[in-house]
Amino acid sequence: MKVESLNLHGLSLEEALQKSQQNLEWCIKHGVDVLDLNHGKGHHSKRNFSVLKQEIRKMLKDNKYIKESGYKIIYGESDIPIALEFDEGHTLIVIRGKESEYIGGKKQQDKKQEIFSNTGRQQRKVQKNLKAQKRKGGRR
Repeated sequence: MKVESLNLHGLSLEEALQKSQQNLEWCIKHGVDVLDLNHGKGHHSKRNFSVLKQEIRKMLKDNKYIKESGYKIIYGESDIPIALEFDEGHTLIVIRGKESEYIGGKKQQDKKQEIFSNTGRQQRKVQKNLKAQKRKGGRR
């Protein structure tokens, strides 16, 4: 899977929009499967609000070229498999059909498949409950 990343931290809004558009066009032209736009969460902004995140996502949503080229916009905070490594500081542009895959090599994908499967979720829940019971038992 071809993955490209673009870090937009420290750029002005105009620079970030221009750089995002250029990279998006390049990735689509060169058949990149996933473009990770790292715009940040806004914690370092004066208003504690991510202007870049809001404006980048608006620009992507209004961009008809993405849909026409067979790509899909996925927010980093979603629980779609391709986005599980990311958070709200990222927006992904993913070629359709790859959104249910995990990023990484075969071993990494198999491990993530196991971790995020229903069985894996249940195992994590059981382990969490056991830890909570041990902590409660030790406080008596």
